[in-house]
Amino acid sequence: MYKAGVIQPSYERNAAGQAIASSEPGRGLDLYIDYRVGSDNIIINSDVLDPRRITRADLLAKASAFASAQGPSARFAVLRLWSAPHFYPLMLGWNRRPTCSFLDSVGRVWDWKFIPRDMPYSEWSIHHQARLRIAPYKRLFGEKVICKSDLYLIMGKDEAELKQITTGVAFAVQTEPWRLEIDWWKSFVNIDIDFLQGLHEWWLT
Repeated sequence: MYKAGVIQPSYERNAAGQAIASSEPGRGLDLYIDYRVGSDNIIINSDVLDPRRITRADLLAKASAFASAQGPSARFAVLRLWSAPHFYPLMLGWNRRPTCSFLDSVGRVWDWKFIPRDMPYSEWSIHHQARLRIAPYKRLFGEKVICKSDLYLIMGKDEAELKQITTGVAFAVQTEPWRLEIDWWKSFVNIDIDFLQGLHEWWLT
């Protein structure tokens, strides 16, 4: 990650977190940063919303209601933002980098240049930025675009409308300032309600 320019040596003596090797069920060892020591001191701005308030059940309920109202022609898209396994593509200002610093196994302190996924409330940060990208177009999208964390659920009355709105969302996300982009390999476009409901629960969380 250092060679890729994702982290840099820190000039601070103390670190906010500790690098550890751990694994999740069904996966091998991976890099994690334990930030639990200072997590109680974090203050969240009032305009940054908790994406957990929008559940998978909420998304499916709204999609089902939309499909019932529009009939069999209703089509959906699930767009996910691109991100790396260990960080979101949100650059940290130089003055904020020490708050995400971490200590490695040989005592070196490193600063992240981007928001690490293990940072407390990192999902809130990507959710906030994702909301901001489509906010200027709220009048056009209405209730047919729902943002949850790094995901957009798009609803169209038919294939033509879905294409129009999806194109608009992609433009809103990827236009200047260019920081975010849609990961089309992890997205679904022009699907019906049955396909949406049959997706593994991971895709809507």
